[in-house]
Amino acid sequence: MSLALVLSLALSQAPVEAAPAVAAPEKSAVVEVAAPVVAATPEVPWWQRVTLSGFARVGLFYTFPFRDEQLVGGNGGFRLADFRLNLDFHPIEKLTIYTSVELAAPLVDPTDPLTGRRIIDLRDAYVQYDVCEGFRVRVGQQRAPYYAEMLMSDGAVPFVSRSVLANGINPPDGFGPRNYLAPDRQLGVQFFSKRLGSELLGFKYAVGVFNGNGQNQLFNDNNSVQPVARVEFDVKQIVTLGLNGYYNQRTDGVRPNRLTSNQIAYGADLTAQSNGFSAMVAFLGKSSTYSYAGLPPDSSMGGLAQVRYFHEATGLEAAVRGALYDPSSAQTDDQVIEIAAMIGWKPFKLPFRVLAQYTHREEEPRASYPNDSVDVMLHAVW
Repeated sequence: MSLALVLSLALSQAPVEAAPAVAAPEKSAVVEVAAPVVAATPEVPWWQRVTLSGFARVGLFYTFPFRDEQLVGGNGGFRLADFRLNLDFHPIEKLTIYTSVELAAPLVDPTDPLTGRRIIDLRDAYVQYDVCEGFRVRVGQQRAPYYAEMLMSDGAVPFVSRSVLANGINPPDGFGPRNYLAPDRQLGVQFFSKRLGSELLGFKYAVGVFNGNGQNQLFNDNNSVQPVARVEFDVKQIVTLGLNGYYNQRTDGVRPNRLTSNQIAYGADLTAQSNGFSAMVAFLGKSSTYSYAGLPPDSSMGGLAQVRYFHEATGLEAAVRGALYDPSSAQTDDQVIEIAAMIGWKPFKLPFRVLAQYTHREEEPRASYPNDSVDVMLHAVW
C-alpha cells in the first residue's frame, strides 16, 4: 500500500473538530434595548412630614427689696415661665397644619393675684395654605399682624420676657395691673405674603379679620370683628420699617350693665441688624371712645428702644431695653417705665442659653415700695 493511500485513510477516520460558532451580529441598541424603567418615588410616610419643636424657660425670679405679705417683693424663687410644645404638619405641598400648646400656662386666682396654679392651655391652632409667595391664607388662632416685638417668635425673645408694651405688668413683678398695649393671639383669618421685591428693596403685607377678644375665648363679646393690617419695607433685609393698625369694638361688663368701647390703634417700628447687632425702636398708640356719654375719650401710648449684641464665636450676648407705657390719659400716676439689662451665654452647638437680667421699674409714683427685679433663667429651645 502506498504511503499516500495510508495517509488518506488516517485523515478520513480522525474526528473533525466543529468550527467555532460565529456570533450573530448585534442588533441595534435602539431597537433591542428597552428604556430603563424609572421606579415611582415612594410616598413619604406621614410621620416624616411632622416636625415637633418647642422651648422652655425656667429660673430664679426675685423682686427687691424682700417683703412679707406684700403685693411685690414677697414671692421670689423658682418659677417655670414657659414650657411649650409645637407641632408642624405638612400633609400635602403648600398646606400647613400648626398647633402649639403651653404646658405651664399661668391661671391666676381672680380673688388673689399672688396665688394660682399652672394649667395646659392652647396657644396656636391654625391651617395655612400657600397659594403663591404673594398670597397665603391662614385660618384659626394665631398672632394678629401687629407690632414687631409681639410678632417675634417666643423662642427668639432675647430677654426674660417681652416688654411691658407686649406683656403688661401684673403682680408679683409689679403693682399693676396694666394690660398690654399690643393685641395677643386672636381667632380669625389672615392673608399675607412672603418677602417680595428685589435684593435691595423688599416688601411684605398682612391683613386679617379677628374676633378681637384674645386667645381661647369660647364666644365673641359682640357681633363686630377686628380688622388688622401691617406692611413692612426693608433695605437688603438689614433695615425694616413696619407700619400697623387695627380697629376693635369691645363690650365688657356683666349683663345688663355692659360698656362698649371703640378702639383705634396704630403703631410703627424700625428694626436693624448687622454684624451681630440687632436694634429696634417702636411707638404704639390707641384711642378709645365709649358708649356711655359720661366717660370722656381716652388714649394710651407707649414707646420702646432696645439693642442686642451676640458674639457668635464665643456665644456671649448682651442687651438693654427701655420702655415707657402710659395706659390712660384720663388717669394720672399710672405710667410705667421699664429698663432692663441682660447678659447671656449660649454654649456651642447646644440648644439652650443661660442669662441673667436686671429690671428697673417705675410705676405709681405715689406707691411706697420699689419693685426692681433680678432674674436668672435657663432658656432651652428644641
